[in-house]
Amino acid sequence: MEIRLISAAIALLIGGCGGGSEDTGTTTPPTPPPVPPPTVTQYTASASLVAGGKLTPASQKVDSGKRASFSVQADAGFVLDNISGCGGSLTELTFSTAAMTADCTITPAFISNAENAIRHQDHSLASAIELIDFSTAKLASIDAVRKAQITQLYQGVGSSISWHPTHDSITFSSFMPENTFTLLPSNVDGSGASVVRGLVMAGEQQGQRYAAMGGNLFSVNTSAQTVTLLKNLISWLTQGNDQRDGLSIVTAQMPSRADSWYFPHNEGIRTWLTTHYPNAHSINTANSCDYSALASCIDNQKPDLIVISDIDRDGLGYAGVKAAIAKAKAAGIPLLLSNYRREQSPMLSTLYLEMGLSTAGNYWSKLNADNLSVSTILAEDKALEDVKKLLTNLREQRFDTQVLNDCTGNYLSCNSGAFVEAFKAGADWYRSSAETLDSNGIDVFSRTNFPLMKAGLLLADKYRSEIDYPIAYSEFTQWQQALFADWTVSYARAHNLAQADLGEYVTDKANLSKGTNAHYAYPATVSERKTITVPYSGQWTSTGWYALPGQTIKFSRLDNTNANVEIKLNYHRRNTNRAFEQKVYRAPLELAQQRIKLAKGQSIEFSTPYGGPIYLYISGGEGALSIDVNAQNVAKHPSIMDFSNPTEITAFNDKIQNTELPHVDLRTDGAEQHLRRDRFMNAIGGNVPDVNALLKSIVDDHINSVYTLAGLKIQGKSLTESLPADVLSSCQALFGQDCIDASLHTRTIIQHANYDQNAHCGSGCSGNPWDAAWNISPTGWGDNHELGHNLQTNRLNVQYATAANSDNWTGYGSRAGENSNNIFPYVVKWKTHYLRDGNTNTINDGHMNHKDLFYVFMSDAAGTTDTSGKRVVFGANCKVLDIGEDRYTAPWASNAYAVHNGYRMAFYIQMALKAHGMTLSDGTTLNNGFNLFTLLYQHSRIFGKYANNASDWEANRSKLGFDLFPFDSHSVYGGKSVRDIPGNDFMLVSLSKLTGKDWRSYFDMLGLRYSSLAAAQVTANATLGTMPMGMYELETDLPPANMSQGLTFIPLSLSDSSTLWKGTGSPSQCAKP
Repeated sequence: MEIRLISAAIALLIGGCGGGSEDTGTTTPPTPPPVPPPTVTQYTASASLVAGGKLTPASQKVDSGKRASFSVQADAGFVLDNISGCGGSLTELTFSTAAMTADCTITPAFISNAENAIRHQDHSLASAIELIDFSTAKLASIDAVRKAQITQLYQGVGSSISWHPTHDSITFSSFMPENTFTLLPSNVDGSGASVVRGLVMAGEQQGQRYAAMGGNLFSVNTSAQTVTLLKNLISWLTQGNDQRDGLSIVTAQMPSRADSWYFPHNEGIRTWLTTHYPNAHSINTANSCDYSALASCIDNQKPDLIVISDIDRDGLGYAGVKAAIAKAKAAGIPLLLSNYRREQSPMLSTLYLEMGLSTAGNYWSKLNADNLSVSTILAEDKALEDVKKLLTNLREQRFDTQVLNDCTGNYLSCNSGAFVEAFKAGADWYRSSAETLDSNGIDVFSRTNFPLMKAGLLLADKYRSEIDYPIAYSEFTQWQQALFADWTVSYARAHNLAQADLGEYVTDKANLSKGTNAHYAYPATVSERKTITVPYSGQWTSTGWYALPGQTIKFSRLDNTNANVEIKLNYHRRNTNRAFEQKVYRAPLELAQQRIKLAKGQSIEFSTPYGGPIYLYISGGEGALSIDVNAQNVAKHPSIMDFSNPTEITAFNDKIQNTELPHVDLRTDGAEQHLRRDRFMNAIGGNVPDVNALLKSIVDDHINSVYTLAGLKIQGKSLTESLPADVLSSCQALFGQDCIDASLHTRTIIQHANYDQNAHCGSGCSGNPWDAAWNISPTGWGDNHELGHNLQTNRLNVQYATAANSDNWTGYGSRAGENSNNIFPYVVKWKTHYLRDGNTNTINDGHMNHKDLFYVFMSDAAGTTDTSGKRVVFGANCKVLDIGEDRYTAPWASNAYAVHNGYRMAFYIQMALKAHGMTLSDGTTLNNGFNLFTLLYQHSRIFGKYANNASDWEANRSKLGFDLFPFDSHSVYGGKSVRDIPGNDFMLVSLSKLTGKDWRSYFDMLGLRYSSLAAAQVTANATLGTMPMGMYELETDLPPANMSQGLTFIPLSLSDSSTLWKGTGSPSQCAKP
């Protein structure tokens, strides 16, 4: 509006006749006419009315050419997002227009604090309650839309529905519920237990509707209810086009009866359409629109709907249909996905991902909808209702650690009902969604969707920033929030925030205290290109790279191989976090993860709130695999990739001395150690004076010593160089070139060992990795016992069978679980004491007492009984050993953990003592009795090479010393084949072949049964006589440097009950129980 203002000047003429002196003689001149004022133009600057805030004043009138200023006022919980209009600019909270030349409008935009935090990926811009309320409101909006869709889609279905997609199916969950909802959920699994996951999903993005079926709803277990639901779904997908001019449908990649009798889906869908759309549909000829032909079918048939399955006859995967799917999307043609496999297929996995779906195989669980009430489906989406409940509990800080009391392992795996109800059911949605996103390299903050997930990740950031270890069991809120932080981590984010307090992950738990962050100084990062190699497929290995907490890291793969690569962060097994046991929260629940994949030619960014060593898991193909990777923004921690390289040893010392990085990696071809720094440094002292000495001991005393005893090639040497001379000579004389076949006698996996605050079980826990709660000790019992666990083989495991089962291999069961591996720590301890350190004094170890063997045998010789006259067997302490009336039962029948371990160890150690200095069957002298173990290991692997098929076996069984053993069909085998031979039979026959001696008396002395077939073979092999029954006199002391040559041999016989232990002791002297 323009206003013109005019000011009129009124001239006052003041004068009067006769008013003055008559003689003035003057006259007043006339007043000039008034000058009109200048014209001033004004314009109005007005503020738009918007939610979340306002401008004050609401409008202003401003002279032309002048500027107006407005104060920006955001409502509580909101912040200005942007403002525009009137050519103005914002300075702090004042918006100033440009010089006004016309009326104009200023439009501010306010967003909630939660939306602002999401926009900037910064949890500090919103409170926890604001993030929770944002999520809850989003869930309410999602549910309102879902209910409207469910109501529409279940019209006419009835009150309930059942559908079993069979075990050849998959189930779903939606990590993008803003777009994709559950149409038909399961309610039970195959056992009838309540389990809710999606069987049929539907959704819409950018104008294209879609659905996914875990099985084929057209042809699998159909009913009137499923027919109505499917017709409604088709109508919804096509937005009613199926009812206008008839349904035009195209099928692609659909299995037919010709492909499999079980999946005649091409036939099934066409029968279904003929029945339910009679004379009102058109469909392509089966298989005519597969792969690239689908694009032509879209052009020519202009379908209302594409139904695509995942049979991939040409092995092209999703690439075979990618272009056609893009054409369908561009045209807005709806897709209906029909799975027919037991896991998601490469053909459809990309589409599931784009639909926001996580999948799970249904083969074992057999989830199905069983008389599921439609009102239940309408009432709630169980997964999202669980999320809503969790958010409410978080908002109200409602949590009691008592719900954790029934958890017997890491909480991530705990399915205790109380915990699931109070926390886990909702938290698992965040976790499974993050896992799917990470495995597909999706950083949600780089996308415009995923608001619910983004808010959850920021809430976890906030809680993580406030963690202060240790957290007591009574600190309910802190425990609840730490759980959520640990559950909700996405490593595909480029900008995870570093967790300030890393707890016992980086330092001993004794160093933790409230108010103090366990952390470390960061070194400079580097960019580096490496070729990373594993000697065998399916292995993970150290890279020498370290991820700093919160650091954006970029990996680029530069090779062109077909190897599959996954980035693994940290090494910890899940139950090494003992919060469930100790009731104190001291570190993140899950440190190790292997979610992120790195395809050939791909570059990917990732980050971690915890940091840690970076490993690569490489699989695919045969033999050694190598990949070429460039890493940006990684740190270099104390690590050795090649012990033979002096430069690496020097660099390791430098990193240990000059960085605070809290982890160490040591790599050899067949074994790797991963340690928290203190578990390495605390091992220095005594006979290991410095870092270099410790590194040398790890290689020589631990890894190489154990692998040599097992007859394996060691790094940096040929197999011929790795084996003791007597072993090499005898083995080659008996078995030829198989003895030096490196492909046969090289460890076929990388054995990993972890040293940290806790082990996965106990204080030392076997497996791969095995882990320890102690400092690394290359000559220690625990280290070599655990490494030995992974070298145990059934053919060298001592076994128990009843008398009735001695000629039935299926009746034998291993009793070597915690003892056959003890040959390794035993020999390492002996070698270290006598050979490495040159000691001459006796050394003892409490893991076994050979006196037990004497007392058990002599109990049978003396016929010891209890007061009732019942036979009993005594141990060295004059206590009844166990249930059983003889040495064949009492020491062997029980399969309890580590029971009678010392007695069972005696089988192996006394064997080596007997073999020491022996002339073997080929004439070689066995210089050290422990080398008999090496020969047994080599013979076992050569046996295994030829026992895999009948033709190889028949050609080689005589050479192996097993010429009486057919490949299969022997009555002793119990329906098995020769490769399933139990340890007692194998070792008895092997010893007869290696030594030319009959060892049956030795097995009889120990109470070990063997088959009549093995006995007959021994008779044929033992051309050099029989081993005398008896034992060497040892208790807890290890044999001297000259082995049995320095020991007393005690002959034993069941017919002589007078034999005494060291001239004084006998079980016949024990008090009768």
